[in-house]
Amino acid sequence: MKMITIKRLSNCSFQDAVTAWNKGYTSDYFDNQVTIESFLNVFVSEGLSTDLSILAYKEDEPIGLVCSGIRIINGRKIAWNGVTGVAPEFRGKGIGKRMIEETFTIYKENKVEVATLEAIKQNEKAIKLYKKMGYEINDQLLMYESSESFQPNPFKRDFSKYKILKINPSEIQHIAFHKNRLSWQTQWQSVKSGDGLIVLDKSGKQIGYALYKHNYNDNGSHVSTTLYQCEILQNRNDEQVIVAYLLSQCFSPFDRKLKRMAMNISHTNQSVISLLNETGFEKKIENVYMEKIFQNSYSYFSKYL
Repeated sequence: MKMITIKRLSNCSFQDAVTAWNKGYTSDYFDNQVTIESFLNVFVSEGLSTDLSILAYKEDEPIGLVCSGIRIINGRKIAWNGVTGVAPEFRGKGIGKRMIEETFTIYKENKVEVATLEAIKQNEKAIKLYKKMGYEINDQLLMYESSESFQPNPFKRDFSKYKILKINPSEIQHIAFHKNRLSWQTQWQSVKSGDGLIVLDKSGKQIGYALYKHNYNDNGSHVSTTLYQCEILQNRNDEQVIVAYLLSQCFSPFDRKLKRMAMNISHTNQSVISLLNETGFEKKIENVYMEKIFQNSYSYFSKYL
């Protein structure tokens, strides 16, 4: 094989990055072609960095990429590998392994303590490579979708005991029972243009919250809604009613055919999953959440396991 070189994305063109993305993201599991504009939108919205990302070249041809970002969570530096792709004709030749090794070098330079990523559950070859490189599966994540209209509201219950407040997404992190066991794209930093909700009981105690976003087309019409977080204070016997209250607010209006999605819901969040199943949402994708620990740190999710 001709010489393979790896470069930081900060030393490459965005056109090369787009070329590598579009080659690397052609598979039976995922085919998401991008333009320079949509690529940059992903970079900005997900907090990715050109200094932390790399491209692989065969001579002058871009054939692979890994795109990463870093956030401080609970006082620890957490890295996310949000994009890994290798052109089909170069798979199985060790290029993915080389790119991950180079990515680990960059993480260590930046004193990263926990490296994270998600992989499609059926992509056994990728998961096998990640495990070989030291990642471990930490959670199973489910994505649900419905494009139907509902009449009446399928989540309707007696909500008279509760009050709901709309908040800024950044306020979610300050809720006492906020869960840190979250995939990168469901964290509030990735949903700054969305909305948060808090449910209060009659005494004013916070007992549930959700993070979601309404999406609009170029004409300003509401076309879809994505749910990113939905959690309830533990050990309550009214958990299902609180979840229903949150979902009834997030996914309204129900008399229109909107695409309604729940993104990367932990398989342990059975209150949300059961209601989605009951109302006809379809499970579209299963992901595994994986992490690798650096610098003798422990999992920043460990206290929730």
